[in-house]
Amino acid sequence: MRKRYNLNNEYLVSANGKKIIYNTYRIYFAEMMNRLGMEHLPHDGRHTFASLADSAGMNKIAIKKIMGHASNDITEKVYTHKDVAELLTCVNML
Repeated sequence: MRKRYNLNNEYLVSANGKKIIYNTYRIYFAEMMNRLGMEHLPHDGRHTFASLADSAGMNKIAIKKIMGHASNDITEKVYTHKDVAELLTCVNML
């Protein structure tokens, strides 16, 4: 996976630096799980992250932004800003 880590990529998971659709990602993920002899679904990591972040006392808005969740709360959506450094500090709480 180290070869996929590239700070110049716009997307965390990509193919040749381009966004891949979720159905394609699911195929890649299933192949990886098969090779590793593991049984996980793509969203298992999201559940784990959200639970660990909450247990670590991470800011709820930061959790949502890191996970890419949209907000219906106008204050949170429009007026609350989190920069990358703050989000990285939150991730490092884990």
